[in-house]
Amino acid sequence: MTLFKQAIVFCLLALPLTALADTVEFKTGASATGKITSYEGRNVVLEVMVGTKTLTRTYPKSRVKSITVDGKTFDPNSDSGPRSTSGRVDRSKAEILAEIAEKGKSAPEWYESTPLNYPQSLDLSWPEPAPKPWDSSKNIGQYIWDRINPNSGNWHSGVRFIHHVLGTTQDPNVRFRCMRTLGSMYHNLLQDYARAAFWYRQAGIENDLSKFPHPSVQLADCYFRLGSRSMALDTLKKMPRKPYSAIKLLGDLGETSEALRLANAFAKNGEASTSYLYAGDACRVAGRLKEAEDYYRKAITGIKPAEADKPHRKRDKARAEASIAAIRFYTLDPKQVRDGTYKASSIGYEDQVHIEVVVKGGAIESVRVTQHREKQYYSSITDMPRKIVEQQTVAGIDATSSATITSEAIINATARALADGLK
Repeated sequence: MTLFKQAIVFCLLALPLTALADTVEFKTGASATGKITSYEGRNVVLEVMVGTKTLTRTYPKSRVKSITVDGKTFDPNSDSGPRSTSGRVDRSKAEILAEIAEKGKSAPEWYESTPLNYPQSLDLSWPEPAPKPWDSSKNIGQYIWDRINPNSGNWHSGVRFIHHVLGTTQDPNVRFRCMRTLGSMYHNLLQDYARAAFWYRQAGIENDLSKFPHPSVQLADCYFRLGSRSMALDTLKKMPRKPYSAIKLLGDLGETSEALRLANAFAKNGEASTSYLYAGDACRVAGRLKEAEDYYRKAITGIKPAEADKPHRKRDKARAEASIAAIRFYTLDPKQVRDGTYKASSIGYEDQVHIEVVVKGGAIESVRVTQHREKQYYSSITDMPRKIVEQQTVAGIDATSSATITSEAIINATARALADGLK
């Protein structure tokens, strides 16, 4: 038996999955096939299979001619058609749990071909709290933070390493940390939402949502990305206290009013600049750009004079200013931009994130991050450019979970680059 199989503590009964047979037809004549999980609000959300991975694609309705759901074709921009009261095609809880169980108890396709490679100096007993000073050659958590997360080429080997630790330890505390870490890594690094949910559930996160607020929001995000908005909302509603990341997820779920209510509550408790930045992003995703700009301005004025020189407050101010400068270009149509290659940058977490945009034939042909110093960028460096090219706009795009600052920088830099090519 492999260490991967040894690491599986519980296995759920796998059920048959629904076939992917819905279609999005674009005004350009192109089409995409998968399972439509939402067509409410401004976007159509499509779930597609790429190899063994289930990925989520989001398309602005303004670029969609028609959609086919359960064999019925209609214009999602009209009030006619087989629309539910929520406008959302939710997968059932049984379907979601079946997929989580099936994927979670099986190894990813890359697993066996990925060598187990880690510093032999690492202390596999994983003491917590970690002994001082910081040493990523000895402590597992610091090794992941310093050497795995900032290097996408190490992501697979890092996940395999944690599976190895899980399969070789009997310490319940270490096993719990391994499961929670696997949930985070599958979610943040690989966007493998089924396996992320599996390991978070194995860790028992759902049994104590108050103790683990950040993993709980990520588990809710997994449910949403897997096609169940109702399971995501139910998880959030059960949380007695919520972190900032809940504001983002509520915005992505279309619950903009609730996202703003939570952000304003945080602001009253003394975290105005960060709270209002999240509120601005929620409004941006919803297409409420005037409100977004107002919240970005509140993020600046909400910084207390006594904190103005602190690094995180300086970062908050720079992010808000960058968003204000770029927001008027969010709705640019690529057809308004001359063909060419355009470059721009915007502030990320560590420094400026530089991008290059290629426009050809009135369409965004490519977006590429050319230079950055981000460390915990997770999948945003490739995820955000892909979304922008797919949707042909920066308006309404949700940021990569757990990498919102880097995502925000890519969005703002792209908007400014496109503005340079205005006809």
